[in-house]
Amino acid sequence: MDIDKEAFWSKVDIKDTAKECWNWLGAKKPKGYGNLRANKQYLLAHRVSFELTNGPIPEGFIVCHTCDNPSCCNPSHLMLGTTKSNSIDMLIKNRQKDKKYAAKGSRNGMSKLNEEKVLAIRSEYKSGSKNQYELAEHYGVTQPAIGSILRNETWRHVNG
Repeated sequence: MDIDKEAFWSKVDIKDTAKECWNWLGAKKPKGYGNLRANKQYLLAHRVSFELTNGPIPEGFIVCHTCDNPSCCNPSHLMLGTTKSNSIDMLIKNRQKDKKYAAKGSRNGMSKLNEEKVLAIRSEYKSGSKNQYELAEHYGVTQPAIGSILRNETWRHVNG
């Protein structure tokens, strides 16, 4: 990457500690991501920060914020991920834009389960009447889906 490092970092509000966010001071996209033009192309500031610190971003990966702050360029707050892992992180942290209408649980049109079935899965597993593979077969989902439900990684909004 052919970026003037000094010019780039001069547009970042670098703090004294790595714990704090280092916000981009230049232009920003509507959702708050830092935006800069270099070599006749527009680049996202957090991606530039990651590459200057860690090297090229491998194909198929994106740069994710552990701090959930789109303007942050602190390299210690950035990590490689996939679009899928970033979406899962968003759901786990309940960061989707409109939480009232979030497509979680039975509101998700792709869901094979509903809240009643999730409660039954947890109850049957806890009682020892079925293992994860048997539950998966019975409810028409995969064993990893059952494991996620039991570890409360998915369907966290269902209590009982």
